[in-house]
Amino acid sequence: MNPIPQQVAKFRALINGYKISQIVMSLETLGVFEAIGDGVGNISDLASRSAVNRTRLEPLLNAVVHYGLLNKEGQSYSFTDDSVVLNPTHPASQNGYIRFSQNVRDKWTKLSELVQESEIGDLKKVTGGNIEETRNFISAMHVNALPQAKCLIENYNFDGRSVLDLGAGSGVYSLAIGNRYETSSGTIFDLPGVIPITNEYIEKENLSGRFSCEAGDYHKNFPEGKFDDILLFAVVHQESEIQLEKLLSNAKTHLNEHGRVFLTSFFLEESKTEPTFPALFSVEMIVMHEQGKVYTFPEIEAALNKADLKYKRIDSLPGPATLYVAS
Repeated sequence: MNPIPQQVAKFRALINGYKISQIVMSLETLGVFEAIGDGVGNISDLASRSAVNRTRLEPLLNAVVHYGLLNKEGQSYSFTDDSVVLNPTHPASQNGYIRFSQNVRDKWTKLSELVQESEIGDLKKVTGGNIEETRNFISAMHVNALPQAKCLIENYNFDGRSVLDLGAGSGVYSLAIGNRYETSSGTIFDLPGVIPITNEYIEKENLSGRFSCEAGDYHKNFPEGKFDDILLFAVVHQESEIQLEKLLSNAKTHLNEHGRVFLTSFFLEESKTEPTFPALFSVEMIVMHEQGKVYTFPEIEAALNKADLKYKRIDSLPGPATLYVAS
């Protein structure tokens, strides 16, 4: 057992963890990271651009310097080598994720009330209900999915294959497939409020000739036809057990012979206390989605078996997710 002073220090660090995240979110809202990315570094110029009194802005900047998120030389600030992802122009920019996290944080502050309610959070605002929150959500998910998308196309062959991407958001995985495999094609399927944003990503990658969007709700219907590959990336944790069973059964029905289902999510060990990210994410489902559930590995594997899908589990995917490839 640690001595009491160490226990107290560890506990206080845990409880006060919200402070630095709030500072980062505030600097993003004020446009400070964008300004630094544009080459504005002097404290007076940053204060002027963000319309904040210098004496109030400076403590925020100094705090993130302490955490290694900015450099400080004299009265000027710049990104460190390990914080270039705070620059909105960086390919792996986390600014969208910061803005999305602000939306989520507002829901977390009501956690004690939400766990007492019979009806809890939902994803409507980030799936078309609010265009700004939807755009922030999709931007955040897109950037963070890029390493997984790269891993996918480097380890699996999609040459000449037709793809159905369900609950696709930006379509990041389909876009990676389309860019790597010139003979691939596909349908990117999501809710009506999401599809206009998805189309922007497709057009940016010049893939509209081979990959098309279709609006709908996969709980009600799938696009017509059969496909060589069906992608279920980061969607099963939005599904109740009944919905999950139906989703996997429909996916099996819409596969061509020798077709594959690619499925990722954040899964828990059987105790439901590990790993860290899924344990916290299971609470986030309470604040975000009424039907949401973080499944254990035995639970998702039982569901795949029930849908008559033979699977392989891959834990080496970048990030906290696990990949199942089933057929």
